[in-house]
Amino acid sequence: MIPVPEPSIQPSSAEADAVPRTFGYWTGHFVVVASMIGAGILTTSGFTLRDTGNPAALLGLWLLGGMMAWAGAVTVAELGTRLPRVGGDYVFVREGFGQIAGFVAGWATFVIGFIAPTAVVARLSASYLLSPFADSLTLMLPPPLGSSLSQGVATLIVLALTVVHSFGAQHSRRLQIGATLIKVTILLSLVGLGLIFGNGDWNHLRASTWPRADQWPALAVSLIYVGYAYAGWNGAAYLAGEIRQPARLLPKCLLGGAATVTIIYLAVNLTYIYALDPVQMMKFSSQQVEKVAELAIQHLFGDRVARVTSLLLGLGLLASISAYILTGPRVAYAMARDGAFPIWAACWHPHRQVPVTAIIIHGGSAIVLIWSGTFLELLDYASVGLAVASGLTVASVFPLRRRSDLPRPYSLPFYPWPPLLYLTLIIWTVGHMLTQPDRRLPAILSLATIGIAVPLSRRTRTKAPTSAVPQ
Repeated sequence: MIPVPEPSIQPSSAEADAVPRTFGYWTGHFVVVASMIGAGILTTSGFTLRDTGNPAALLGLWLLGGMMAWAGAVTVAELGTRLPRVGGDYVFVREGFGQIAGFVAGWATFVIGFIAPTAVVARLSASYLLSPFADSLTLMLPPPLGSSLSQGVATLIVLALTVVHSFGAQHSRRLQIGATLIKVTILLSLVGLGLIFGNGDWNHLRASTWPRADQWPALAVSLIYVGYAYAGWNGAAYLAGEIRQPARLLPKCLLGGAATVTIIYLAVNLTYIYALDPVQMMKFSSQQVEKVAELAIQHLFGDRVARVTSLLLGLGLLASISAYILTGPRVAYAMARDGAFPIWAACWHPHRQVPVTAIIIHGGSAIVLIWSGTFLELLDYASVGLAVASGLTVASVFPLRRRSDLPRPYSLPFYPWPPLLYLTLIIWTVGHMLTQPDRRLPAILSLATIGIAVPLSRRTRTKAPTSAVPQ
């Protein structure tokens, strides 16, 4: 039997309603879509095709990732409707397993679930934006400056979006919906125009086979990347305290967003297979397949179109960065209200209706990570820690289901199979990631980042001062 902890923090109704509910269904839906569609779909498939040369395995992997996202989304839909408060994972784990576990989940979510992906996607966005000008810039700029140009552009992107989100909730809403529509339009155009007018070959599918024994380790590692690409299915849950009628709208936001992204991902991967010869992909280096979307467009339409599309993809990725900066600081805010984070993060601007200080800290921390390693190292670091953090969140449904003091306006279907499926796949993929020599160090550093939260949690207070709670 799993012991059910006493509710560690039970905010009063005044506290629970202190944050205005200004977001509707479409903001929540687009936050989920924007949080999910980011670096993963534009990079992961290239690594999988390079490692296996197996189109069927690629499509099966992304379908399995969609099933994981669905299993996680229905679980978090129940958690978010039972605890419709700002903070997402931190609130769910804290109420399920206690204050220390909640701090660990909140810390991991804030640092690895939002700050690290902000840095990852900013680096990829900068790479796509600079790609059409790479040759010219190499000739014009001195080597030290040219080698750090991508990090510099990524820094400017994060700074700009941090400023926009600091201005207020209405600015965030407009930016998020507009940027997400642009990104989805770009990907759907890639699929539609690529499959109808592109110079591809359906015979590439003939390389499909049931995965051989030597391909399963590579597929397990690829699934951790696919899981990262699908991460964000819980994005609207971080806004549960700001969404109108959360019992009715939150499940729709989570499941509708996850279903939308799964369909888009399968269509995009089918376009990659149509454009790229899987056998030839096995001969490429990891650097050559890193920007698989641009590589596919080159094969479909030529270099000129690829250069223009690269700029559009770089701009489209701004929606993901925006979603991370919108939702991540809400975790720090919720923790600070409980005294589990520095008190300045609990400052909610009375006029702008956003946690300005937490947003600024989020942006500044992401900029530090931008300069801390290569793109692939950052991706490995973010993927493993995010998988573990999401697993802890999903597991919290088991003790919370036994709580009789919480309402249950929504019950996840087929309980307990969705959370069990999710947790089984997380354990399998993280275990394989730790066995890969070239990826072990970023994975260990990611787990160490989570582990740091345990001693830190013992230094926190049990409740934030009343002055930190917005009125």
